[in-house]
Amino acid sequence: MDRSSSPPRCVAAVLAAGILMATAACSTSSPSRSAAKSASPGAKLTGSQAQAALISPSALGAQWNPAGGGSDRQDTLLKSKANKADCQTFLERLRSGNLMGATPSAKATEAFAQPSRTARMTYQVASYSQADADKGMAWLKTLPNVCDGFTAVDTSGNKVIAQVFQTSLPKAGDDRFGVRMSMVSTVQGLKTTLALEAAAARVGPNVISVTNGGLGGAGHADTQQAIGSGAQRLQKVLAGQTPPG
Repeated sequence: MDRSSSPPRCVAAVLAAGILMATAACSTSSPSRSAAKSASPGAKLTGSQAQAALISPSALGAQWNPAGGGSDRQDTLLKSKANKADCQTFLERLRSGNLMGATPSAKATEAFAQPSRTARMTYQVASYSQADADKGMAWLKTLPNVCDGFTAVDTSGNKVIAQVFQTSLPKAGDDRFGVRMSMVSTVQGLKTTLALEAAAARVGPNVISVTNGGLGGAGHADTQQAIGSGAQRLQKVLAGQTPPG
């Protein structure tokens, strides 16, 4: 009788099924490891990823639109010559939109305008070496002490009184910091005040930089929204996802 040969065939079938299941389990786990690797906090953005990580005006609210050129008077104040070296560097970085100072390996920039407040926001996503990203964040954190009060002279020779202080930001990325600067000058007897916020959030060696404000003031809630939603979008892009909008 052939009954004695059935158990070996059953055992072989069970072993084969076990091998197939193990193989399937291994192949299933591989994409997870790949996805985890793509979302590594040390990953640097490519140029296309930086572009994909930019937020749109809809992330800020209906009052914001894509922007063209900046305000002439605002640009004039940012071209002022400060009496402190770090404060001068800050003015130059505000004009360029690169708060970290170092040259990024990849970057993308967008500008928005809020006509009702005559405000402008520059939003940049950039990738640096880890050392440059850390150094840039550390420098930004010194400004409330170094530039707590400073003076400057604008391009027309008018005296400018300026002050920088720290602002609050939502918990975003691996590190974040924000400041607000006011610049007051008098031109032909008319007082002019520029309020401008600068904030940055770091995700690994990648940094979101935001400057927001103008002669009509700076909406702090808008800065917070840009940093919070922007950091989430950046993390999704680093994880290999394509966020909508």
